[in-house]
Amino acid sequence: MGVRNAAQRKLFDELGITAEDLPIDQFIPLGRLLYKAPSDGKWGEHEFFKDLSFCLAISVDYLLFMVRDVKMDPNSEEVADVKYMNRDQLKALVRKADAGEDGVKLSPWFRLVVDNFLMSWWDHVEQGTLQEVADMKTIHKL
Repeated sequence: MGVRNAAQRKLFDELGITAEDLPIDQFIPLGRLLYKAPSDGKWGEHEFFKDLSFCLAISVDYLLFMVRDVKMDPNSEEVADVKYMNRDQLKALVRKADAGEDGVKLSPWFRLVVDNFLMSWWDHVEQGTLQEVADMKTIHKL
């Protein structure tokens, strides 16, 4: 429940989606991941941190999914752009990012999710079988 509450808060902070549009019980937990993602040489992401009392603690990100129509009011300090896309449009966007076209950049975290999970999940969303791909026991190391 804590992860779902955190997701609800984060989606409000970054995308301005209200809690009413994101019922806690409709988040579908699909998996967990630990990742290290380089970016453009200036910054990157590595989701772990050092805890002085325990030497090393690992931060695991949870992958939650929800299919809903929502009203967004993106926080310009956090989000450069928001678009609804179908699968082919997303594939085209990824190709543009890979080629460096039109200044398209994707966050390292999002790219890892797209490359490793999203396209498979998309099939299950369309088939109404998303719960079948949930794997909360495995921590995917990417």
